[in-house]
Order: sequence, then structure tokens, then C-alpha cells
Amino acid sequence: MAQQKKRKADRTYFTFTLLMISVILVFAFGLMIGKQNNPQQAETVQKSLSVPKDTPTENNTSNNISESNTEPVTQSQKQTIPEYKQATSFWGAYSHVYLRVNHEKQLELKTIANFDLSDAVYGVSDENIASVDETGMLTGLTKGECIVTISCKEETLHIPVTVRELTVIDGCTYVDGILVANKTYGMPAEYDPGMLPETEEAFKKLQDDAKELGLNIYESSGYRTYQYQISAYKSMCDAYGEAYACMYSARPGYSEHQTGYTIDCNSIDNTFAETAEGQWLADHCHEYGFIVRYPENKEDITGYNYESWHIRYVGIEAATEIHEQNLTLEEYLDVESVHNHVDGETEMETETESEITPEPEQPESDFITSEPEQSESNFITSEPETTMPVESFIDAPLNAPV
Repeated sequence: MAQQKKRKADRTYFTFTLLMISVILVFAFGLMIGKQNNPQQAETVQKSLSVPKDTPTENNTSNNISESNTEPVTQSQKQTIPEYKQATSFWGAYSHVYLRVNHEKQLELKTIANFDLSDAVYGVSDENIASVDETGMLTGLTKGECIVTISCKEETLHIPVTVRELTVIDGCTYVDGILVANKTYGMPAEYDPGMLPETEEAFKKLQDDAKELGLNIYESSGYRTYQYQISAYKSMCDAYGEAYACMYSARPGYSEHQTGYTIDCNSIDNTFAETAEGQWLADHCHEYGFIVRYPENKEDITGYNYESWHIRYVGIEAATEIHEQNLTLEEYLDVESVHNHVDGETEMETETESEITPEPEQPESDFITSEPEQSESNFITSEPETTMPVESFIDAPLNAPV
């Protein structure tokens, strides 16, 4: 009996010993795994156990430096280096500024009531392309793009700037590759490209897409030569006088129709704007690279009255920007369209006037070398009917539309 009790006690002791050994082994194994998974933490724990808290170490020094960099900025520092936020109290009169090399443009800003811009600070992202003074006068320096920044009262406004370059090639004026023809910039008599293929191709696609919508858009007038425009402009002068004609018709050499990029669509009067075709053309012609060349309420910029039928090809990218920003070609290229028919005549203008107003004894055939089948004078008489709309004569074709 005593032996049985002794064997039972021995088994219990052995079992307990084995259990304790197992627990110790599992715990030791867990410590090893933890050290392998996070050696940096284990090293940190080890150092914290071996180094007193007050003893300076390399890590402690870096931590102190980091803490000093995150200290709150003082009031004086805030005034020196303000953190601007996107402006909401003021904004630009335009979303994009276009100007030419050596041209100036005053930045126009609009503000909410009681917001003072007298302390505004101006700057540009690239001073090689443009400069701006303390009053907001922007000057184009070289061709390129940059950003002008206006900061005031912890608010900032960014406006993209495009600086363009004007060049003259064989008597024709181009701004960044776009041919300019208006009351200021003309073309020589020998410039005779005809209707350009890119214009024809784009207009054909426009016509086809409009036709699928049940719309009929057709060409009433396209390319015109310098000589052709002589007769058209003379007819207007005969009917209304030169000063009045200059308001509604292009002088020879200054007509957009001579560029080869221009088409008059459908009826050449502003009833076209009220038709489905006219409304669709105004809304979608930019998708094909065209713009309505003389938009409404822009007469003081283009120099011509509103012409809903007159479109000009400039390419899809330029046409889209002009359309979306509600610009004229003059605004987009930063050019003017002004003609003083009394003073400041250029050499070309003087030559044009002599062709248009010959000596009385000189027959008309001497200065119109190729007479069209039907002259504009046939339907613009010296005393035009008062019922005929003025738009019928505006840069109108020599052959009257049917």
C-alpha cells in the first residue's frame, strides 16, 4: 500500500515537472520569434534597460532637434511667411491672360464688398516670360507660358498667362502661326491662296454632322481675291460713303475672305442667328475648328457688327479656347482692329484708296482687272431701298445670295 502511494506521488511530480519545462520552452520560443520580427523595438528595449534616462544619446539629440522644428510659429513669423489659401474674396475679370511680347496689360480684379486690394502683392512664376509691377501691370517679355499670382490678406489667386509672338511673312501678319486679317492688319494684293484644304475639310465634316441632325448648313460665300474685294468695297462706298463703308465692309487686302479660312453660311443677315442652323453653328462650330468671327456685343473689339453667319477656321484647340472663354480672335491674339480712315494711313492703305477712288476720266475697267459676272453695285445702288437690311451689304459677296 505504501509503495502504491509512493509510485503515485512520483508520477504526479514527474507530470508537474514536465509541464513546467514545456511552459518555459514555449515562453522562450515566443521571445525569440518576437525579437526576430521587431529587432529595432527589441534593441530599443535593451538600450532602455541598459542606459539611464538622463544620459544623452545620439537618438535623443535627433529627437530634440525634431521637437524644436515642430514648435508653434510665432506671430512675427506668420507675418513674414504667410500661408495663403485659395482666394474667395477676389477673382480675376478673366480666367486666362493673353498678351504679346512687349505688350502691357493691366490685370483687372473683382472683389466682394468692403474687401481692400490696396495691399495686394503681385508675382509671376517665370520672370523671363513676363513681369508684373506693384500695380498689377503685366508685360510680355518672351514667348511662353507662366502663372501670375496675386496675394492679399492670406488669400491668393493664380491666373495662367500666355505670351505670344507676332511675325510678318511676305506681307502677312501671323501671331503664333495664326494669320490675322482685320482693320489693322492686311494682306498684299498678290496673296492668293484660294480656299485652303483644311478649311474645306473641316467645313465638310461640319456639314455632314449637321445633316445627320436634320440641319442644312451651306456655303454662301467663301474665298475672295484682293481684286474682288475692290469692287465690293467700292460698291459700299458709292452707296453710303467711305466712312460708313469702313464700319460695315472690309477694305481690299483686309477682308478675312482673302485668307482662305473664312466661310459665310446660309443667309447673310442676322435672321440666320434665329434659325436652328444658326444656333447649332454658334454652339458647335468650335468642335470643327471654327469660330463665329464677329460675335455679338464685341463690336468695339472686332471693329465690325455682329455677323452670325461668318465663321473663321483657326483649328480645334484655339477655337475651343476662344469659345469657352467667350473671346474674340483679337482678344485671344492680343491684337487691335482699328482703322482711322482720315489719319495715319499706311502705304498699303494709300495704294488701296487710289485704286478705289480713281480719277474721274479713268474708266472703272482700268482698276478692276477681272470683273465678276454680277457686281455688288448691281444690287447696292446709290440710293438703296430702305427696306433692305444693312446686313445684306456687310462684307457681302458680289453675287447676291438667292
